[in-house]
Amino acid sequence: MKNTIYKFSFLLCILAVVSSCTSPEAETNYTPAEYEFPTGISLATSNVTNSSFDFTYNNSGGGEGYYVVVEGGSEAPSNENVLDGSAAELIQSGIFDLTGSAAGDIVEGLCSESTYDIYAVHFTSDSFLSPNTVTISISTTGNSIAGIYDTVTNGVLSGNFGGSVVDYIGVVTITDNGDGTFTFDDTTAGIYPDLNYYGAFGSPAVPFTFDIPCNEISDAFVSPFFNCCGDFIVFDGVINADGTISVHWESAFGEVMDVVYTKQ
Repeated sequence: MKNTIYKFSFLLCILAVVSSCTSPEAETNYTPAEYEFPTGISLATSNVTNSSFDFTYNNSGGGEGYYVVVEGGSEAPSNENVLDGSAAELIQSGIFDLTGSAAGDIVEGLCSESTYDIYAVHFTSDSFLSPNTVTISISTTGNSIAGIYDTVTNGVLSGNFGGSVVDYIGVVTITDNGDGTFTFDDTTAGIYPDLNYYGAFGSPAVPFTFDIPCNEISDAFVSPFFNCCGDFIVFDGVINADGTISVHWESAFGEVMDVVYTKQ
């Protein structure tokens, strides 16, 4: 009897081992998961000026595209830096919703004759991030502001005269001194020497030499009436991408003028 029990138990053990080694039946109606991984990025620039450029971001995938623009030669950001816009020397950052077509943006407020780097990554709809950044560099154009300009001035006169100046036409010559500075032959664009204004008191033109960093023209200087009456002029200008110059100046006497310079 004992032998019979042992034999039966032995057979059960063998059956259990054999059963455990039997392959499971194949699952049916199963669809393998599909994921979108980052695809290649193509960057291109266009319409480069002294203070701006356009760029396009091409990617055939979905999800989102991220970019940063930084000062040329600054430390390269990581893919994570580009994703969160935390790059060093950051100028601009942005995000595109990708649809398979080219996306783009405009970068403005830049300095002339300067280099900038664009870095981009792809973040897919399945939350996969490009392992590496794609980058290109771009240099803005220089300023060639020397020349003769037609000017149109609008503003308010001081209490010496009262009233307004409307579409006052003048001419200003800007000279390139060859050392990075430029001389305006009359910063008042004809207002001070005009016989209807301070010219009636013998005022000459008010020339001044400017250093022009990053397309901005800014300074304060004395007028011909400083010694007698403490007059001075505060002058601010911007060199626009289309080559015109926008100027705002004010005098201690109370003139407040806005002037547009257009090169002849």
